[in-house]
Amino acid sequence: MSVSPYQRFKQEGYLVYPQLYEGGQLALIREACLHVLERYTAEHDSQRPEEDFHVIRHLNDPKWFAGREDLFRALLDTVADPRCLGPVEHIFRGPSLFRCTSLFVAPRKISKDGDWHRDSQFAHAEEEEKRILRDIRDSDLVDGLQMQIPLYDNADIEYVPYSANRYDSPEEYYIRLADGWSHNREEGMPNAIRMHLQAGDGLIFNPYGLHRGRYHTDKPRLTLMLTYTPESCTFRDTFSNQPWCLNEGYLDGVSARARAYFQEFIRTYRDFWTESPATP
Repeated sequence: MSVSPYQRFKQEGYLVYPQLYEGGQLALIREACLHVLERYTAEHDSQRPEEDFHVIRHLNDPKWFAGREDLFRALLDTVADPRCLGPVEHIFRGPSLFRCTSLFVAPRKISKDGDWHRDSQFAHAEEEEKRILRDIRDSDLVDGLQMQIPLYDNADIEYVPYSANRYDSPEEYYIRLADGWSHNREEGMPNAIRMHLQAGDGLIFNPYGLHRGRYHTDKPRLTLMLTYTPESCTFRDTFSNQPWCLNEGYLDGVSARARAYFQEFIRTYRDFWTESPATP
């Protein structure tokens, strides 16, 4: 009997969609991301030249696109594209809500392998994390997904299949958390697989599963990450704190689909942006 994409995702924690984007559309998304990278690098080097970086958050801040509103519209249209929302909402079994854009790039100064982690560890103590993973296992609950679209061929993501709906084995715990997280860049994570992706592929995964990135100066990387939640789930944090969405004309010129999608995001978080600061 065949297994549906939803069932496979619930079991393994990830799905790959080959060639989600190609040709001119892929080139346009790449141009938009390179444009942000150039602007971000200039600002970063003027303020913190001694620091390195490998991720940029909130590409949909219009400050990056002054004079290139065409690229800004292309980015917002990508966030709301059915090629992204279709797989995401199939997993959620209902409407999704935008949360954040991110761009992963190669560092310029120091190479490193990323930290093995579950995103759940950053907001929950150990016992609460165990409970959340049990809830995911025992229900249809998936409260957030990451869609990564590499714009260059790369193999920078490692993931442990079947880890998103259970807690760590002793070997996994040792690498992820033991001795004050001092082993979390070590090799040898059991059953980890490296994702070999081509430019334009879509990788969707549950960030509560064990995973890490790789950040090497000699390995080109330009990966757009789109983070989504179910429409019923909201997170008031630095990811969702995007008050520039209230700027007059923010959605001018975007497609009708993107306008409707971002209007729901704005409606959901408007009070957060106007009444309270982001949670550190």
